[in-house]
Amino acid sequence: MRSLKPILKPLHTWTGVISGVFLAVLGLTGSLIVFRAEFERAAFSKGGAISHRAGMEAAARELARLRPNSRIRRVRLPEAAADPYTFQIESQDKRTERVVCDAASGRVLGTIEPGAMDWLVDLHRNFLTGRQGRQAVGFAGIVLFLLSATGILMWFSGQRQWRHWVSLRPSGSTRRFNFELHRVTGLWAYVLLAVVSFTGIERAFPDTFRQSVKAVTGQPVTVPGPKLTGRASLLSLDEYLRIGRRALPDGVPVELRLSAPGRGPVDLRLYRAGDFSPSGNHVYLDPADGRVIQVDRIVDRPIGAQFLAALAPIHYGQFGGLAIKMAWALLGLTPTLLFVSGLIAWNLPRRRKSTSAASAAQRIPETVSAPETEAPLVRT
Repeated sequence: MRSLKPILKPLHTWTGVISGVFLAVLGLTGSLIVFRAEFERAAFSKGGAISHRAGMEAAARELARLRPNSRIRRVRLPEAAADPYTFQIESQDKRTERVVCDAASGRVLGTIEPGAMDWLVDLHRNFLTGRQGRQAVGFAGIVLFLLSATGILMWFSGQRQWRHWVSLRPSGSTRRFNFELHRVTGLWAYVLLAVVSFTGIERAFPDTFRQSVKAVTGQPVTVPGPKLTGRASLLSLDEYLRIGRRALPDGVPVELRLSAPGRGPVDLRLYRAGDFSPSGNHVYLDPADGRVIQVDRIVDRPIGAQFLAALAPIHYGQFGGLAIKMAWALLGLTPTLLFVSGLIAWNLPRRRKSTSAASAAQRIPETVSAPETEAPLVRT
C-alpha cells in the first residue's frame, strides 16, 4: 500500500486544487436546498395547530373560481397540523404555478413564485446550463468520490496514528494546523461524502445506473404504473384520498396526482415507516369511480428497484427528519473546508520554499576572480 503513496498524493492534490471551487459551490448550495420544503412552508404557515381541516375539494372550488381556465395537476398534502395545501395547477397554455391554500378554510393564501431557492436548485443540479450542466455536475460527483477514495487510501498507506486521526492540535505552525484540519475533516466525513457523491452521480446519469443495476441483478428496476385511457375524473379529491388511504392503511398520504382528463389513473403517493423515499408508495385509482387498480409498495419491488428508489432521498437528506437535514447541511460545508485547508497546507510550504531560496541566493557573496597574469616570456 505504501508504494501507491507517490501516485496517490499528486493525484489527490491536483484534483482537489483544480476542482475545489466547483465542489465547494455544489456543497454550499446543497446545504441550503436541503431545507427547501421548510422554507416554503414557513412562508405560508400560520405557526399553530388548527382545530378543523377543510377538505381539498373546498380549496379546489376556490381555485376554480380564481383560475377558471386551469386544471389541478398535483396536491401536496400538509405534513403538520399548521401546514397548508400546495396545489400545482396548469393553465391552457401549459404554464404551471404552485398555489398555497389554507388547510383550515381552503382559502388561497398566495403563490410560490420562482426565486432565489429555485435559482440555487438549478445551480446545484445543472450549473444553470441545462442538460450539459447536469452532466458536468455528475462528473463533479465522480471527482468528489475519487477525492474521498484517494484521501482514505493515502491515510492507509501512511503511519496511522489513531490519536491524531481523531484530534486537532490548535498550537503549532499554520501549515500543520491546516494539514490536520484537512485530514481530520476528510477522515470523519469520508463515508458520508462518498455516499452523497455516489448518489449525486446517479442523479446525473440515471439511465446508466438503471442499466447497470438491471445487468447486475437480472431483475426489472422500474415498476410501471397502470395504463388507463378514456376515463374522466368524476369523484372529489377528498373521495380519492379516502379510498387510497383505505387501500394502504399503514401509509401516510403525501401527494395526490391527477392525470390529464382521460389519459391515466389518479396516483396517491404515501410514506410508510422505514422507507427512505418520502413518497415512494403508490395507490392507483380509476378516476371515474375510485376503484383501486394497483397498489405499489416499495418493499414489494425487486431489490434493484428498491436500491434506486433510495438514492435520491439519501442524496437530498429526505429521510430521518430534521436531524438528518441538519447533518446533511453541515456535510455540505465540508468541501469548502477541505478545499481551503488543503490549499493552504499545499501552497504554504511552496511559498516558504520559494522565499527561502530567494533569501539564500541573496546571502551568497559574489565570487572574486583572481587577477589575470601575463604568461612569462619564453626566451629562445
